[in-house]
Amino acid sequence: MNPEDLDSLAEYTTPVVDGEDVIITITRPDLESNTYLSQLFAFRGETSRRLTHGWRDTAPHVGQHWSGYLSAERSERPQLFAGPSLTTAHRVTDSHLGVAEFDIDDAGSRALYVARVAEPGRYGTDDDIPAEEEAPRRIGKAAYQSNGIGYVGDRPARAFLVDLTEPGLGKAGITGSAEVPLSTMLPTPDSDVHDPQFAPDGAHMSVVAAVAPDTGAPDLRSTVWLLGAGGPEALELPRMSVQLHRWIDEDRVLLLGSELTRDDLDFVGQMPGLFVHEMSTGTTRRLTDRETVAAATLPPVIVDGSSVVFAVDTDGATRLARLDLSAETVGLEDLRFLTDELSVVTGFTVSGDSAFVTAVTPDSPAVLVQVDLDGTGAEGVSAEAVLRTHPAPANSVLPQLLRVPGEGGTITGWLAKPAGQGPFPVVLNIHGGPFAQYTHGWFDETQVLTSAGFAVVYANPRGSGGRTRTWGTAVQGDMAAPAMADVLAVLDHALAADSDLDGDRLGVQGGSYGGYLTAMTIANDHRFRAAIVERGYLDPHSFLGTSDIGRFFTEEYTSRDPEAIERQSPLAHAAEVRTPALVMHSELDFRCPLGQAQQYYAALQRAGVPTEMLIFPGENHELSRSGQPRHRRQRFDAIIDWWDVHLGARPEADEPADRPLAAAVVR
Repeated sequence: MNPEDLDSLAEYTTPVVDGEDVIITITRPDLESNTYLSQLFAFRGETSRRLTHGWRDTAPHVGQHWSGYLSAERSERPQLFAGPSLTTAHRVTDSHLGVAEFDIDDAGSRALYVARVAEPGRYGTDDDIPAEEEAPRRIGKAAYQSNGIGYVGDRPARAFLVDLTEPGLGKAGITGSAEVPLSTMLPTPDSDVHDPQFAPDGAHMSVVAAVAPDTGAPDLRSTVWLLGAGGPEALELPRMSVQLHRWIDEDRVLLLGSELTRDDLDFVGQMPGLFVHEMSTGTTRRLTDRETVAAATLPPVIVDGSSVVFAVDTDGATRLARLDLSAETVGLEDLRFLTDELSVVTGFTVSGDSAFVTAVTPDSPAVLVQVDLDGTGAEGVSAEAVLRTHPAPANSVLPQLLRVPGEGGTITGWLAKPAGQGPFPVVLNIHGGPFAQYTHGWFDETQVLTSAGFAVVYANPRGSGGRTRTWGTAVQGDMAAPAMADVLAVLDHALAADSDLDGDRLGVQGGSYGGYLTAMTIANDHRFRAAIVERGYLDPHSFLGTSDIGRFFTEEYTSRDPEAIERQSPLAHAAEVRTPALVMHSELDFRCPLGQAQQYYAALQRAGVPTEMLIFPGENHELSRSGQPRHRRQRFDAIIDWWDVHLGARPEADEPADRPLAAAVVR
């Protein structure tokens, strides 16, 4: 894959079943318009058809009487469209900041949705008040910013109810009319809400929100709130952070979330699990084992009120599993898996005896498959089960799986090599998180590097997700050493085992926590010819007061002890670096703020290290995954250019010292 092939990619998500059709969202980056295009497509047998024609249509919901989806025209906010079918749905909301998510009560002919509500005079609510002339913000909360959004206190996420039945006498729903049905804002807790849900019989409306208002102390607890005329009422749950919930019946609710076992901030390495809460008894029971099973944040599906199909993050994959609702603390080895151990599930739905699944596989960026609920697909997907495959770009390679002995146990890693004969320069790539993971799935960054002639080694070291809680907490209080030992062990294993790899031409790169570990690695190991430190966590001290997660992330991972923080700080070790480094960052990154990069860049300059800084305007922490397509391409161009200079055929001495940054991103 070359950088210009970016808009040949596609992502398949959110499958739903409508009669004989399987409907999915297909999203594609478009370099020409510098946006993402999403539409709903229906598949039946060998045929497919586009159902919607908006610029960005997503999140289909199909019911017996009512269906809906979110739709946004180019440069506009998404709104809820609903009707008797997806093809007859019309716009039913006019939210100034757009609709984020929704649910439909099919029998009750109503929709519950979440939208942010702007404070008057802000965010374009008054045409006479531009952003730079808005009133100052008075802040008293611990969490007042969010990456990808910005300030949140003056535009809280609230729940709304809209009646889908209309008399048909007004102009609402008529093409060309600006009128929509009247929505009612419901009383909600004094914090952002998300995951709106109806109980199956419509008896309950609910959302997820913080347990208590934010008064300045960080608190990760959240719960399910019942909405209604009497005001919001919180379910009394154990100390936990709820991510998603689904009603089993009028008394029982299924929860997907993490326990906070020590206190309100105990999030490191917590394995998200499934829980059943009974309102009549006030009891909450955990279905999955807290040490070995990590439920992925995809909506679980209740089957016949007796079992649940859900996604599980395993070592290098995301797999579907089925579990009885009567279960209690079931471990990973006892789960009944429905999909294979290499696919990365991105969405699923259940119909009859089958699950329809969207996924990323080792050789395709997007597939749609059908698997049986009896688990026969766990050993691998048959050709007949594949309903649709999006082809990978030319020059794609299949990485080799590595299992490497390490100090804390066997490390899972991969080696991807270019086509042809080596020796190839090698890039060690390190993932973010740290409680995240690389997978077996087709990965654009790996494919771009191999197409440019670089071998890539990557791994899931201690601290990563997909293993056990013990593996995930191994870097708590020592964020660098265990993970560094593991990624270097995988690199050394690959170099020793494969003569196609050039051990004299090594580079290392990573983003977020991967940027952190890259910076710590080049302060300790000087064999690398160059490094790329991207959107890094580089100064724990300033992170505490500037990041949207700074109030709890730093202290939980690096502790409060000044000496311990100093040992784990890349900025404190910058003087020990000898490796030329490209520092890449996004201007609007509120997760790892731009100041992290600026301080580190200045410290490298002070140490006499050859360094450049590349800043992307208008982007946040998600640049590499969902940033503007042109910026994503320019990022790839910059990465390839950097490695060409330092690892490729061009001698470094031939490059002028004042080489302009534009040369790194425009070819």
